[in-house]
Amino acid sequence: MTRVTPTQSPGHESLRTCHQPLPGLGRNLTPPQPENTGADVTTDTSNRSVLLIGASQRILDDSIAALCDLGYTAQATRDFFSDITGRFDVTHIDLVSLGGQVPPDRKDELKQQIGAINPRVIVLDSLAGIPGLIASQVQEAFTADRQDPAQAPAYTPGDRSIRLTLQDPAAIKVTVWWRTSIVPPDPKSDSLVLLDNRLTSGHHTIPVPDHVFLPPRRSPNSPNPPQAVFASVQVEGAIYNFSIAAEQ
Repeated sequence: MTRVTPTQSPGHESLRTCHQPLPGLGRNLTPPQPENTGADVTTDTSNRSVLLIGASQRILDDSIAALCDLGYTAQATRDFFSDITGRFDVTHIDLVSLGGQVPPDRKDELKQQIGAINPRVIVLDSLAGIPGLIASQVQEAFTADRQDPAQAPAYTPGDRSIRLTLQDPAAIKVTVWWRTSIVPPDPKSDSLVLLDNRLTSGHHTIPVPDHVFLPPRRSPNSPNPPQAVFASVQVEGAIYNFSIAAEQ
């Protein structure tokens, strides 16, 4: 089990990291690399450092654990209006993930501030506050060069299915993620692996079960939220994350 360690930052809330930061650098020790099996991505994560910025401490903690289990160095904060570039050594960060609760103007500021110090950093917007999906987006960003537009999966709302075309036989893993509750302070979610197998070349259709489209539990008198259902499709070493919804 991955240990998520709180570290105190004077004047701010506790940070969450994989392990204690290295002295003077604000970085974290990288956990041992997991073995890759089946359709697992075989990219080297040993020197990849990730910073998560979001609003929900529970989601940040769970996302940190998921990333550390994949072998990344990871840390997170929910104090997104603080001096991020002063608190973190962004020259040693490879990717910054911004949560949906970070205001658009603040996202633009952070992208400019971090990019000015570290032009090579990857900055991505999280599709949703779902820890496994956040981790999958990080994997996708680091393996973007493996994607093949000819094999990119697509969602077809008419029959609620994910379709993909393979030029050659390939190991495929398809996972769907959805919100089950948006009651404050922390949204909740669930996931389901629809397929984890090797498929032959040609056209394939993976049905998405109806129950993943059920509306999440919400506070009394709050408006109905928009659909928040997502898919992660792994084709050998390439990963594709995208939104799906019943009304699309």
